[in-house]
Amino acid sequence: MRENRKGCRSIGGERGSVLVIVAFSMVMLLAVSALAIDLANFYMARAQAQRAADAGALAGAKAFIITGCTTSGCTSGGVQETLGRQQAEAAGDQNYIAGQTASIQDSDVTFSYPTPQEPQITVTAGRNVPTLFAKLFGIATAKVSARATAEAYNTSGGGSAPVGTACLKPFLVPNCDPTHTSPVNPVCADGSTNRGLIFDPTTGAVEHPQTYPAGIIGMSWQLHTEAAPSQWYLVGFGDAPPSSGNALRNHIIECASGIYTCGTTLTTANGNMVGPVSQGIQTLINADAYGFNHNQDSIDTSVGPPFAITGGMNNPNPALRGKVFYDYSESPSVATVPVYSGNALVPGGSGVTIVGYLQIFIQDVVHKGNDDHIDVVILNAASCGGTSGGSGSPPSGGAGGGTVGPVIAAGGSPIPIRLIRTN
Repeated sequence: MRENRKGCRSIGGERGSVLVIVAFSMVMLLAVSALAIDLANFYMARAQAQRAADAGALAGAKAFIITGCTTSGCTSGGVQETLGRQQAEAAGDQNYIAGQTASIQDSDVTFSYPTPQEPQITVTAGRNVPTLFAKLFGIATAKVSARATAEAYNTSGGGSAPVGTACLKPFLVPNCDPTHTSPVNPVCADGSTNRGLIFDPTTGAVEHPQTYPAGIIGMSWQLHTEAAPSQWYLVGFGDAPPSSGNALRNHIIECASGIYTCGTTLTTANGNMVGPVSQGIQTLINADAYGFNHNQDSIDTSVGPPFAITGGMNNPNPALRGKVFYDYSESPSVATVPVYSGNALVPGGSGVTIVGYLQIFIQDVVHKGNDDHIDVVILNAASCGGTSGGSGSPPSGGAGGGTVGPVIAAGGSPIPIRLIRTN
């Protein structure tokens, strides 16, 4: 009998040990579950922080283009840094980390300049993320952050990779500056000896990168069909020039289908098609009639860059109508056009090679007899680089058949913006 009672007591003691082990295991399981759930929350917040940093860097990099400094040469402390911070912070306000706005601050934005034509912006986005179960162990919040670097890339500064754009307009502009006459471009179509170069065909550098009147940024230029340094030709996108006036209008109104990189050969149109040109431009810039101040956007070049654009009453974005803004991508009047060497062409099938791009603001179009006058302002310039022979041909790469792949600009800009580092 005694032995049996001792046996019962022994079994009861073991049962008590099991309860202790189970209780301890429950605590450990709770701790592991808390860690797993909070880690998953942190990973999600980290991904959101990376998206906010990426968005801030890309938005801030647009300031390099808007201020024109990728053409003139970006330097530390320039106006592009103030605008870049503003745009990065605005992007932060539109992105969330664990339910809180990213709230990018001035101290979270830094700039670097590997070359004056290849400026970079680095943005850090972070937040203190509240924990869920880790609070039970005294951990209330954890810092989550991410960083991204974006750059604007202009080969006019000597870059090795050619550029291209996904949204060209069908106006072929000669490498003939009608205002700055030195150095001379000897191949300009009218045979004149006092027409300057926009791009140096040997180095690819922009000859006059400053703000007008010293340079071309903000310079007015009237494009027309007469044989003059400001002549322009219509080109087709695809294998042939536009076959009809309706096709040409669509080329003007819509983005060109496909990517047109440095070295691409374009075909000039047969005739100037002045009616479709003026109609297409009028539709593109949302003007009620030909000429200035017909409810299209307007630009003020007296101060800047960046140049202030005032939204016309026909701007597609109702929030911009009558408002002043500086983001060129918001205006339908901003377009990118290809540049060729400038030699005389015969409309109706001439093949020409893209040697650069101009970003322009189209102010108006005026239909006069057999000619359409298009008044534009130059906002940016990007060349395809130069050649040691000085012929004006683009460097190897892109459509030219070399080994260096093109860097593609989106949204109609001639200067690509790209993320180069995230962490």
